[in-house]
Amino acid sequence: MNDQRILRYFLGGNTSSGFYSLYDSFVSPSDDSFLWVIKGGPGCGKSSFMKMLGSAAENAGFSVEYDVCSGDPGSLDGIFIPELKTAYIDGTAPHTADTHMAAVDSAYLDLGAYYDYEAIGDCKNELRQLYGGCSLLYKKAYSAFAAAGALQNGWQDEFSTQSEKEEAVKRVSGIALREFGKRHREKGLIKRRFLSALTCNGLSSLPETAVSLCNRFYVFENRLRMAAPALNYLCVAASEAGHDVIACLNPLTPEKIEAVLLPSLSLGFITDDSALNNELDARRIRLDALADIERLKKTRAELRRCEKLTEALVFEGCSNLYGAKLMHDEIESIINPNVDFDSIGALARKHVKALGI
Repeated sequence: MNDQRILRYFLGGNTSSGFYSLYDSFVSPSDDSFLWVIKGGPGCGKSSFMKMLGSAAENAGFSVEYDVCSGDPGSLDGIFIPELKTAYIDGTAPHTADTHMAAVDSAYLDLGAYYDYEAIGDCKNELRQLYGGCSLLYKKAYSAFAAAGALQNGWQDEFSTQSEKEEAVKRVSGIALREFGKRHREKGLIKRRFLSALTCNGLSSLPETAVSLCNRFYVFENRLRMAAPALNYLCVAASEAGHDVIACLNPLTPEKIEAVLLPSLSLGFITDDSALNNELDARRIRLDALADIERLKKTRAELRRCEKLTEALVFEGCSNLYGAKLMHDEIESIINPNVDFDSIGALARKHVKALGI
């Protein structure tokens, strides 16, 4: 197990479309993976339980994939140990998950069984207020993100023409021909993930995952939003050439892609406005230069105004997520003292032993 690899990504995002879930693609029953679906409310130790298992797997030399919580990047929503074909996932809202064939390829773990319900019930009025306040703040956040996404899709996208976007695709088709090689009989798989997310801490990203998978990068200019069709083309072309692809979705507008990663070639393509673009040693492709310069001169001030409005709305949305996180922390501070964490620790050790790690 000298090729141990620790990967972190988001399987869900707070987006212009609300909470955008990729949890259905976490593991596939067809590859004989076993999924444990963890149930239980706030403060019952779901994230801590998974961190214990992930740490034990790492210490034993296994690769681990961590699903980072987009609401709070300090928490986990899932882990997957590929060599053991075993995954654990938080199956509570908003990323509700259920078993497929119970006891065959999946099973439930109820950590809510370790609550002291009587003690928690004494605080029901305070908890009711906190739950309500948290829900309201999430609604405000999603309203702000929806407005920001509408600005990008309905305003910023229009600063380049359809023909210019088609030119961008032609520009990268030569790169695809050069980098992907001859077409294979079987198409590669396309896996969708978030490597950036709008969180209580603002825009959070996991560039270390991209760097772990790739050592060469192309970075595309994207102020005029011409990178998305170019990346879509590269994603499909790489798959048709037989390479497995990780398509990283835009954290605000997940119908668009912000990065394409090809681990088999150790090659990545990233937009320059992505938070993943953090001092990468990369070849930069000037897609914006394909646009009509004289037209852009006339609309430069309008473009800046659009960008500032979008930025302000995203900031407002993340501020509401931060407020929701503070309320969630208050909920956990009430519940935590009334959870039997010794028993949860014992359960984690039981699973570690069963996994042989």
